Amino acid sequence: MKEAAALPVDFAAIVDGLRLAVFVFRGGRLMYRNPAAASLISRLRAQYHVDVRVMLAEHLTAAQEPPEHMQPAVTLLTAARGEPLYMHMRPIGPPGDGQDVVISVRELGIEREAFARRYRLSRREAEIAELVLRGYRNPEIASALGIAPATTKRHLTRIFQKIGVDSRTRLISRLA
Repeated sequence: MKEAAALPVDFAAIVDGLRLAVFVFRGGRLMYRNPAAASLISRLRAQYHVDVRVMLAEHLTAAQEPPEHMQPAVTLLTAARGEPLYMHMRPIGPPGDGQDVVISVRELGIEREAFARRYRLSRREAEIAELVLRGYRNPEIASALGIAPATTKRHLTRIFQKIGVDSRTRLISRLA
């Protein structure tokens, strides 16, 4: 597939620079993906043996609306370990047969560096906050990072203080 063939050159240049995964489908067939989308495809295939393109095509088919009647939609998909993937689907171009549908996929927690800077979290605190966002419990965090559960709890206490929250739910709400 020629990556930018389905999009106008100026649009493709902009979309190719995004960190957000962007796919364009025409008639249920993938016509374009930006580099962030290619990276997401590779990562999910390697980690979970999941083909994102097939998942998105199936979701597009399940939407049941002809593209010309499709309304913008945001959907939460969940990967194998519960990692949430937010998918935004929207028709683009003139209505009719063969109308393109653009789908962006955003992973929760992908902006780790941004929230680490904003709240002055250490590298380890940012890792732990991201795992909380992905639904990991304290024992799972400890196991994933090779630290003691008590260390995880101490890190979470500091994270809560820095961000100004008092629970995991409020942490997720603030960072998501």
